[in-house]
Amino acid sequence: MEDVAALAGVSRATVSRVLNGSTHVIPATRSRVLAAADELGFVPSLAARALAGGRGDRVAIVAISHPWCPEEDRFFGTVAYAAAQEAGTAGLGVFLHRLEHGDGAGLRDLAADRALAGLIVINPSRGALAALPRQVLRRTVTLGVCSPDVAAVDVDNPRASRAALTHLTGLGRRRITLVAGPDDLPCVRERTEAYLSHQAALGQPRRLVRSRLGVPDAAAALGAAFESAGAPDAIFAAHDGLATAVVEVCRECGLRLGDDVAIVGFDDDPAPPGARRHAYAAVRSPVPGIAASALRMVASGDTHAEQRTLPPAEVGITTLTT
Repeated sequence: MEDVAALAGVSRATVSRVLNGSTHVIPATRSRVLAAADELGFVPSLAARALAGGRGDRVAIVAISHPWCPEEDRFFGTVAYAAAQEAGTAGLGVFLHRLEHGDGAGLRDLAADRALAGLIVINPSRGALAALPRQVLRRTVTLGVCSPDVAAVDVDNPRASRAALTHLTGLGRRRITLVAGPDDLPCVRERTEAYLSHQAALGQPRRLVRSRLGVPDAAAALGAAFESAGAPDAIFAAHDGLATAVVEVCRECGLRLGDDVAIVGFDDDPAPPGARRHAYAAVRSPVPGIAASALRMVASGDTHAEQRTLPPAEVGITTLTT
């Protein structure tokens, strides 16, 4: 680094700021430093930078596995890919870790890694966060607001849910059923509250079906609801992992998708098997943007318990095709 500083005619500290991506360097100086580094073939060592800065060079993306979690979750893969792309621009690496709910010891062991720059936690819970030392919590971002003392980023769930419900009422639907996962997740609670408020404002009955996120459990819960209260004319599946079960049950009951019943999902996963064109729609959720924002917050070094929400990629509904 000293050679780069000498060739560029700047201090070692200025070289460090440029290579660490600081915006507090004038463009001409930045160009000289980068040109000098390129001429000398200088590549900064992440390990050395971590030791000098007192923080690690890797971000852990941790998925907390709850009993109701599906075995496969596209959300985790999308988050990991987007965070890894953003990490590359920040000079950081990422690694993936899956922990069982309640494994506080595993989370503490992970947090003790000196190479750790910070954590991004998927499916957070207050119990899991309680296992982390305060200095690690300052470098932790949860996907979904779980605690006022920990930074978080998420889609604007109330706004997105209102868009979905407005779409359904615009089709003339009133007997809307919400199919939602367990309310352990902050996003599920927010989507549920939006649904309850919407139905109350319309003076319509509130029909809420709770289920684990797997297809068999959701199908059983929805089938039982149909038997006890009859079929609705619209269904809002608060997680696209539930939408496949919704489509299956509706078809088994002889309901014509898009005619007898309208379905809206969440997160813009591919349309479930059996859903024909224009019969299924979804709220577009900016998952890559959420992951990238979380990574930038961790890379900043101290999240200060900042809470951020991102609007849906499209406020409204995108009709999916099969």
